Amino acid sequence: MANINLLPIEYKEKEKFNIIRVLVILFVVLLALGSAYLYYYLELQIDYKEQTLKMMKIELAVLEKIIKEVKDLEKDKKMVEERIQVIEGLINTQAHLSRILGEYSASLRDEVWIDNLSLSANQTFDFTANTYNNYLIAKYMVTLKDDPTFDNIELGYVRKNKIKEEDIDVEIVNFRLSGLFIPKRVE
Repeated sequence: MANINLLPIEYKEKEKFNIIRVLVILFVVLLALGSAYLYYYLELQIDYKEQTLKMMKIELAVLEKIIKEVKDLEKDKKMVEERIQVIEGLINTQAHLSRILGEYSASLRDEVWIDNLSLSANQTFDFTANTYNNYLIAKYMVTLKDDPTFDNIELGYVRKNKIKEEDIDVEIVNFRLSGLFIPKRVE
């Protein structure tokens, strides 16, 4: 069977033309809607990226402030560590000097009074002291020589003085000793 269209040709062309026109209009409308959607979507993406950028700048500013504080704290820490090292050095030196004075005082006899004591960096010592007689000086020198902490004990001078105590003349002997101090190891 064959399809026979009995309508005049003008109607046939109008019908074909209307379908194409509808398709073109539909395509243009879809294209406009797609373009509007794409524009709206891209605008939203741009706004989102701008908001993200603002947030990142704020976070960057906060992080830069924190980094500056950390650097300041590191400088302060370094300064405090240097101070601690100085204090520890002073404590060690003080402990060293305390040990030295302790060892000197342990070697002292009751009859000997030290007036002046000096210790140099190369561990040599020099002191002046007072006692009652020359025998006590010799006894004290023997005590120092027998102590392993002291070495090269030398007598510098001996001076005798008389002082009056309650109407009695008392003879005081002033002397000077020098030598080498050998500190004991602290474990």
